[in-house]
Amino acid sequence: MAILLTGGTGKTSVRLAQFLQKANIPFLLASRGARSGAPTGMPAVHFDWLDRSTWKSPFEHRFPGGDTISAIYLMEPLVAEPWEPMNAFIDYTLKEHKVARFVLVAGSSADPSRPGMGRVWQHLLDLGVDYCVLRPSWFMENLSDGDTAALIREHGKIYTACGNGKIPFVSAIDIAAVAFRALTNPTSPNCDYRVLGPELLTYDEVAHKLAAALGRPVEHVHLSGEERYQGLINAGVSEYYARFIVNLETAAATGFETRMNTTVEEVTGRPPRSLELFASEHRSVW
Repeated sequence: MAILLTGGTGKTSVRLAQFLQKANIPFLLASRGARSGAPTGMPAVHFDWLDRSTWKSPFEHRFPGGDTISAIYLMEPLVAEPWEPMNAFIDYTLKEHKVARFVLVAGSSADPSRPGMGRVWQHLLDLGVDYCVLRPSWFMENLSDGDTAALIREHGKIYTACGNGKIPFVSAIDIAAVAFRALTNPTSPNCDYRVLGPELLTYDEVAHKLAAALGRPVEHVHLSGEERYQGLINAGVSEYYARFIVNLETAAATGFETRMNTTVEEVTGRPPRSLELFASEHRSVW
């Protein structure tokens, strides 16, 4: 058994690869920049959802021991109508390579048949294959990456249109841990998991926790949806992804993300990681 991880340089794929590596389960990272962006010592291959000529590349990889790819971790590409290439790739892997299991990261707002990852979810159901759909809440790691981290570090600010909406922020490590089980357990889950953190927090509360960890002020700046959209566009974010972020944030402001469960502990055997722990581990970033 070998496992293909799309989105190979992303937050969850790299952490999932670490779990697989520790368990001595063969895997392959796949993304447009995987060869240059993959961690040292991890096998990687160039793969582009929008370039069908690259789809065969993972299956040409030679694994030690002669393993072949039997399961795929599916991460959404940031393109318009991402379900189109994803569903076509799933069909290709079933027809040409007899892949047996798929684990899809669909996000907390996904439902079967809805535009977005719901279309991929529905396709897996229609095909009748072994599957699992992960519906994580918002990643803690979004605070420690990219522009958000820079704004916290340089200005002590977090900008969102989330208002006072409460969110069960979850670590990418916990998402990867659930994905590891879904991919490697002898029996496929054939269900969806909401992957949530241990507590509900507003962004004001997140800023307070970061301030406590850093020993200096951190402020959550409340924006309207339009203000947030224009700020993202001005920062160079694509119109598609800017609108996607704003829609998530304005939904969160209405309480859409306000839910809790025990899925991480039930699946992995341990509770989800706290924001305090995350902040203490990432102080140097801010």
